[in-house]
Amino acid sequence: MKNENYMQTNRLEAFYDAIIAIIVTVLVLELPQPTDTTLTAIFAIKNSDFAYLISFLICTNLWQYHHIIYNHVEKINTKIIWQNILLLLIVSLIPYLTTFVANNPFSLVAQSLYGLDFILMNVLLYYMAKSLININSDKQKLSKALDIKNALVFPLVLFIIGLIIAFLGYPIVISICCLITIVRSIIYSTR
Repeated sequence: MKNENYMQTNRLEAFYDAIIAIIVTVLVLELPQPTDTTLTAIFAIKNSDFAYLISFLICTNLWQYHHIIYNHVEKINTKIIWQNILLLLIVSLIPYLTTFVANNPFSLVAQSLYGLDFILMNVLLYYMAKSLININSDKQKLSKALDIKNALVFPLVLFIIGLIIAFLGYPIVISICCLITIVRSIIYSTR
């Protein structure tokens, strides 16, 4: 076994927190303003508001999951740092994809890219979880915190089902699947 340099998690956590904060800020800055102060004008931008809500909840849910995980992590290595950097690369696409979906809510391409972004996030989180379990000593406690089946596998399956339904002619189902996953995750995490 090769000699590995392990690191503490505090710098990674601070970097992750900062990037998520920036992404959430960019999300809100991308929201269009109503053309006037009527309810009709506010309702006219409902697609943007809905896409923003889903994306905001996904970012904050991801931040919460990361926070819960790293409360149980003693050490990380370069591999885990790069897995997090790749994860942040995928997450940083959320503002762009949110605007794309908000402007094209019934587009298969827009919705598929939006769903693919979340599939990639879950795949990266899965591999990061496995890497964390491999190098940390309290594997049982960390495995329980990671809750791979509920936190990663269920959303991945739901996103894939959403993509399949989208290709059958109902692209908006991808956004609905994202919302279902997030609401389920929030309810599950508050128990």
